[in-house]
Amino acid sequence: MRPRYAIAALLVLLCGVALAGPERPLSGAGGAADTGAGSDPPADFTLPDLVGQPVALNQFLGKKPVLLVFWATWCPECKAAIPEINAMATGPLAGKLQVLGLDFRESREKVSAAVKARYIRYPVLLDEKGQVARAYGVVGIPTYVLIGRDGKVVYREHVLPGDLSRYL
Repeated sequence: MRPRYAIAALLVLLCGVALAGPERPLSGAGGAADTGAGSDPPADFTLPDLVGQPVALNQFLGKKPVLLVFWATWCPECKAAIPEINAMATGPLAGKLQVLGLDFRESREKVSAAVKARYIRYPVLLDEKGQVARAYGVVGIPTYVLIGRDGKVVYREHVLPGDLSRYL
């Protein structure tokens, strides 16, 4: 195996281990998910935004599709996807799609600095303990989860969904 591929494989493995963490998905209140990973309907959650205001997934469900972007400031693929996600959040899809960035286990200060420096134009929430990521079965960053207007998970991958028109 070439060293480059071995390093890439090791990074993917380390990301998975970091996301798995010692904690398990929780039920009930306190910002944890209400249902387990891969559930149908999706796990509800409430997380703080960058100014500390709580944002709940259920305030968007049933109104329009929601794209959850699980990311981190250190992730090169996440950085590369920002312009395309910004276009989804502020362009022609703005009124038809809700984008929520969920930063994985980083400090408010670090995330706020990255949001400003990279001109992120969609709401960013802080998954400080990784509970929501675990509830959604996230193993690797970035992960994109698209929840349809009907409240069901219709897409979950490590690359952005191509044609969103079929979900809108």
